[in-house]
Amino acid sequence: MNKQAIVGLFTILGLLALFAVFLVIANVGTGGRYETAVHFKSAAGLHKGALVYESGVIVGVVDQTKLLPEDFTVDVIMGINNNVDVPRDSRFLIAAPLTGDATVEIVPPLPAPRPAGVVGPTPVPSQIALLPRQVLPLEQQPQGTNPATLGDLLEEGQGEVHRLDRMLGQLEASEPQLLASLQSALNNANDLTSQGSKRLYRLTDRLDAMTSTLQVALDAGSKNLVDITGALDTTLHRNTANVDTMFAMLSKTSVALNQTVDQVRDLASNPQVHQNLIDTTKGLAQTATTIGQMTQDLRNVTGNPQTQAQLRDTIANTDAATQKLNSLLRSFGATSSVYGIDAGATPAPGATGGPRAGAPGGGVPGGTIAGVPNAASSPTAGTLPENFKSRIGAVAKSLLAIQIRLSELDTYQPNSISQPLLRTSQRGPQTDVNAFILPSGKTSLFVGANDIGTPQNSWNVAVKENVAPHLYLGGGVLYNNLGAIAQYNPGVVGFEARVYDPQFPTLDAYGNINLSRGIQLFGGERDLTHSGRRTVFGLQLQF
Repeated sequence: MNKQAIVGLFTILGLLALFAVFLVIANVGTGGRYETAVHFKSAAGLHKGALVYESGVIVGVVDQTKLLPEDFTVDVIMGINNNVDVPRDSRFLIAAPLTGDATVEIVPPLPAPRPAGVVGPTPVPSQIALLPRQVLPLEQQPQGTNPATLGDLLEEGQGEVHRLDRMLGQLEASEPQLLASLQSALNNANDLTSQGSKRLYRLTDRLDAMTSTLQVALDAGSKNLVDITGALDTTLHRNTANVDTMFAMLSKTSVALNQTVDQVRDLASNPQVHQNLIDTTKGLAQTATTIGQMTQDLRNVTGNPQTQAQLRDTIANTDAATQKLNSLLRSFGATSSVYGIDAGATPAPGATGGPRAGAPGGGVPGGTIAGVPNAASSPTAGTLPENFKSRIGAVAKSLLAIQIRLSELDTYQPNSISQPLLRTSQRGPQTDVNAFILPSGKTSLFVGANDIGTPQNSWNVAVKENVAPHLYLGGGVLYNNLGAIAQYNPGVVGFEARVYDPQFPTLDAYGNINLSRGIQLFGGERDLTHSGRRTVFGLQLQF
């Protein structure tokens, strides 16, 4: 071997040694690299030797970029350090900064959250699908994402500008119609406000007029009630002239009664009217006795000598009529025991004297009038007898009765439909007072006030008619409104209904329990037909 061959051999061996040293130095600290590939739409400035990052750490370099002739896409082959794994579900991005070289970014999927009490990364890396350490066929390679270029941004922005321009054109075309609609809405709102104000003013004027009219009606009703009360009081206290007139009428009645008894005696022989005459005579006897008792009581009241004389004549006539009636009852077969007329009759206790001369039927000033002691021998002469007071009280009760109702309402429900008088949180006790004129008659009048002492007080002025046994119907003003009333009270339990206010029809229904005469418990519903109805219960007194 010549000298040149030896030099050439040593040169080749030195180059081989230098290449080996380069391979060793290139793989120091990495343990070598393996190749894998990612398919990108465009290389976007990548070149051989570009760095590859995984989670921000350099894990390899780009070994090669291939342009595929089928669709002009790029196959990027990367050399990844042997000590690094790449998850298959990672995202592969090309980062192309404004300055510097483009790089490949590998973004692994987010790790699953750690269970409570577990320390360390989860799940275990061996359980994560990894990218094979080889270049896969094109259809199995992961797809990379290219960065958005300035041209892409400008193209997308140009599209948005065109879209905005179309929107502005449509807005400009619709602007006259929108402005016209808005102006029409404003005009309608202005007209509505103006008309609402006018109607509100008219409503206010009407309410003022109604309030004034109602106040006049209330004042007139109050004045009439005061006048009625004053007239009744004056009538009760005005006695002198009325008593004289009453005496004269009683005297005439006793004379007519005496004549009637004589006529009845003449008819007693008719057998067809025998029983009827007995019944009639008993009634006349009772009437004569009552008149005699009233005359005796009235005699004790007055001290007028002329009145005393009239009373003596009335007593004598009544005494004669009573004795004739009792004697007539005896002739008909009934019982009679008139002293001085019937055989075997004995004087009543306290009777003195004999028949007064000229008195029809043998009346005695000191004797009896159908068993009633004469005023001359009465120990209560000159005072007001108790039975006279009772009769006066009975007359007063038949003329006037006062009714007081104490009631309690349940809680008011706001924003509910109810009668205006019931739209208040006031629950009671509410006090109603009514006065009944001729309460026991077939037709009676009652006036009164409701809910006294509160701003919601109201008035009643109505008439009731007894149309059937225990059934009363009536109408008038109820709670300041036109209304009607119906009552059915056959015994212990009764019912009552009131309908009033034509503008806001309202029905009140009650059930009554009569505890005793003049004392009654009641309960029911106010404004029964509306959602704001209120339950009511209470106590009623009438005397």
